[in-house]
Amino acid sequence: MFEVYCDSSYNENEDSYIGCTVLKDGRQIHQSTTKVPNVPESNLSCELAALDFAVTLVRVFSRKDRDIIIYNDSTEAVKFFQAKRAEIEKEFSGSKVSFEYIPREKVNQAVADSLSKKFPIYFLDLPTFEVESFSRREDILSDIARNGRSVLYLEKNEEQSTNKKTSYRLVIRTMEKILSDDRLYLVKKGGPGTQVKAAEEIRKDLSDPSVLLSLKEKGVRLENSYFLLTDETWGLRGTDNQVYSILPASVPHRIICDEVDRSAVNLFRRAERFS
Repeated sequence: MFEVYCDSSYNENEDSYIGCTVLKDGRQIHQSTTKVPNVPESNLSCELAALDFAVTLVRVFSRKDRDIIIYNDSTEAVKFFQAKRAEIEKEFSGSKVSFEYIPREKVNQAVADSLSKKFPIYFLDLPTFEVESFSRREDILSDIARNGRSVLYLEKNEEQSTNKKTSYRLVIRTMEKILSDDRLYLVKKGGPGTQVKAAEEIRKDLSDPSVLLSLKEKGVRLENSYFLLTDETWGLRGTDNQVYSILPASVPHRIICDEVDRSAVNLFRRAERFS
């Protein structure tokens, strides 16, 4: 049996994406995230594009499988393709092709749904840096403790977060005290990734001369600062130990985390002994 589970995420006034996972005899052989072509007008148009792309994946991966089933969680979109089933089946001679509705909660459909919301972030215009562990790095801990380096990290602001948007608070502090924690970023969920969009907004702010002046007046020094990658911002981590920074590439800085406890509390507790 050959199965394709497909889903889409419709993002009004933004790029929309298709997520697909392909199984052959119960074993997963492919996953992908693909941008919906052109400018979709509705959620239905995105789901139709997802099913159309699923048929393309059948062309690529199927090798005359007897039973081919394509799943989607939109009843309207599935009915549309069921009406075209006989026409599509002609292309796959010897195979039975069917289109079936499946709830999003089912395991493989949930995978497709997740893929439609997580387009690879390395396609975005964000600077990348290698993340360094601070847990066994005395040079990093002593630098933060003795040289008054600024440490930046994001906290999720539960009070302003909703089902559709996530609010992040930018915290900038030194070993001694919090210098700034009044900048909030309300970011729409979905699309390329909430944390990535938050990082992009913050990066723009930290390139704004008026924002930089305001932070300087509070005692913030961004040069040679540290961006702490916490659990709240783990989505900024890409492949090969690379991380997407909230700081402009023009500002010398480093990105740090801990293998187990990535919290700010853990970082400053470890740095205390170097004060």
